Amino acid sequence: MGMLDDVGTFMAANVTAVTLTLGTNLFLGRLPEDPDTCVAIYETAGTAPDDVFGANSAPPIENAGLMCHTRAASYSTCQSLAVDIMKTLSKVINETLTSTAYYKIEATQSPFALMRDDQERMLFSCNFTAVKAL
Repeated sequence: MGMLDDVGTFMAANVTAVTLTLGTNLFLGRLPEDPDTCVAIYETAGTAPDDVFGANSAPPIENAGLMCHTRAASYSTCQSLAVDIMKTLSKVINETLTSTAYYKIEATQSPFALMRDDQERMLFSCNFTAVKAL
């Protein structure tokens, strides 16, 4: 499985601010118009892989980028959900998600207010680095 599938499955099982269900209110790589309260995760640019064994082998550790958007009608609901996701993903330390080893997932900043959409729903965003086996 890919990183979005791994992280999405983990979020659906562990985020508590809102019950998340893949394809219903948790989306991989897209943010549809409905429902009002939902989460979208995207792969983004990370940093160079770690080459821990020298130049004769492929880098075994990837530093993948991950972005999470939360959306809700109210500012406080959206912010609470974004903070809960940040706290939940930050607990991933030396865990296997699906079949891939994740050494850690860390936020690169605290969740921040991004904008209000055309329907005046609030959007928050947070970026992460997922340090994982390649």
